[in-house]
Amino acid sequence: MTGILPVKKDGSQSAISDFQEYSVIHPMEFAKYVGFTEEEVRALCETYHGDFSMMRQWYDGYTLGTAGSVYNPNSVMKALRGREFRSYWTETSASKSLMEYIDLDFDGLSETIARLLGGVDVLVDTDGFANDLVEFRNRDDVLTLLIHLGYLAYEKETKTVHIPNEEIRLEFAKSIREVKRQETILRVKESDQL
Repeated sequence: MTGILPVKKDGSQSAISDFQEYSVIHPMEFAKYVGFTEEEVRALCETYHGDFSMMRQWYDGYTLGTAGSVYNPNSVMKALRGREFRSYWTETSASKSLMEYIDLDFDGLSETIARLLGGVDVLVDTDGFANDLVEFRNRDDVLTLLIHLGYLAYEKETKTVHIPNEEIRLEFAKSIREVKRQETILRVKESDQL
């Protein structure tokens, strides 16, 4: 599991006041359980004769606390079993609704997504996110949800996001290409050229 949605906030407080909240942004001691660690993937590649460097290119990219690099377990296992590196990503219904915000260029999102597709890290403020799948106030809310869904990797030290690996880059590009707004399509083409 690469995406963990926090409890929905009600105003400035969580809906459950005596609840310890763990998320992809703040995984604390559970960071190593969010996915396979690099050591686990290396051992699996040795056992099943997989190409570790390709595994890293396709499925690494999430850095969580003390766990370091974390890989998508579903994709790693399918790549090892099927002997094929490709996208095994499971699209969520929430990701489809997010594309509507990108399509409308909500708070400059289409330009931001094009920069991400071009390999540029983007600053994000994750603190204001209300943990709501419906109501977004700004670009940072949408980017934060994309972090929780696993579409973006968050670097806590720099407070930036990026597309974590080849698997997600392909899924992102596929989803964005379904967007019908001409300006967004133009920015995706510019990103491809970059």
